Amino acid sequence: MFKEVIREIEKANKIYITGHINPDGDSIGSVFGLYFALKKIGKDVLPILSNYSSVFSFMPNISDGVESVKEDEYDLLICVDSSSKARLAIKEEDFNKAKTVIMIDHHQKDMPYGKVNAIDSSLPAASELIYNLVKEMNIEFDETIASYIYMGLMTDTGSFNYASTKPSTMRAAADLISVGIDFSEICKKINDTIKESKLFLIEKAISNMEVFYDGKVRYTFVDYDTISALGVDEEDAEGMTNYLRKVENTEVAVYVRGKQNGTLKVSMRSNGKVDIAKIAISFGGGGHVRASGYTMNLENSTYEKEKQKLIDLIGVNLNDDFSG
Repeated sequence: MFKEVIREIEKANKIYITGHINPDGDSIGSVFGLYFALKKIGKDVLPILSNYSSVFSFMPNISDGVESVKEDEYDLLICVDSSSKARLAIKEEDFNKAKTVIMIDHHQKDMPYGKVNAIDSSLPAASELIYNLVKEMNIEFDETIASYIYMGLMTDTGSFNYASTKPSTMRAAADLISVGIDFSEICKKINDTIKESKLFLIEKAISNMEVFYDGKVRYTFVDYDTISALGVDEEDAEGMTNYLRKVENTEVAVYVRGKQNGTLKVSMRSNGKVDIAKIAISFGGGGHVRASGYTMNLENSTYEKEKQKLIDLIGVNLNDDFSG
C-alpha cells in the first residue's frame, strides 16, 4: 500500500506534513507521529499545525508546529486525516508550492487530491495508517513517535470502545505501549481533564436537547455567541454528541454548533444501526458509518428548514434500518 508513498519520501529533501483545521487527536497524532519518524531518519521536515486545543499542549515538542511554508517551493507535502483538500490546515498558496502531494486518510473517499493516495476507510484512525507506514519504513519507534500515534489511535476509537476498532488497532496499541510510553497519563490528560468552561457548555448542550422518534434521536444546538461567551475554543466545543448518544435507546445523536465564521457545524454519532455517513454525504459532508458531519448550508435557506430536512432524513433512515 505504501510503496509509492515511501518512494516519494525517500527522494524528497524538504517535506511538510499537515492535517485538518481544528485538529483532533488523530490529526495531531498522525502529523506529529510521522514528523518525528521522518526527522529520525534525517529528513528536513516540518509539521503544519493550525490552532489546536490546549488539551494537547502536554504532548512532547508540539510547539515544533508551524503555521506556514517558508520556501517558495518544496519537494513534498504529506496530508493526513482529511478527505477534503478544503479542510487542510495549509494555505492554498502553500499547498501549491509543493512539487508532489501525498494523501494518507481513513475516511470514505471524497475526491483524492494527491499525486499519491493511500486510503483505507476500514481503519478507525489515520494514526493506524501512520503506524503501518512507519513500520514498513523500518523506522524504530521511540517514546515520542509512539506517544503521538497512540494518542491518535486512542482518541479516534473512543479509547478503543468504538466498534470500528480492529484487532490490528489493538495490536498496534500494544506495540506502542511496549516502547514504554506513559499511556495512562495520555488517557488521563485527554479523557479525564476538562476546563470549567467546557463543563458549562455540556450543561447548555444538555439543556437544549430535543428528542425525536420516541427517543431514538437526540438533537441539540448551541449558537456561537454562547460558545464564545463561555470562553470555549474550537476543539473544546466538540464532543457534545458523546453525552447525548449515551442515553438508553438512542440511535442517533446530533450536535449543531455555531462557528466564528458564521457557519453551523453538524456533528452526528450513531450507535450502529443507522449509517449516518450516507446522511452526511447527502448534505455535502462525509465521515464514517458511526461518526460523520457536515456544514449546514443556510445560503438559500433557514436554520429551521435545514434542521427539519436533517431530522426528516434521519427518520427515513431509521425506518429503513429498523424495518427488518
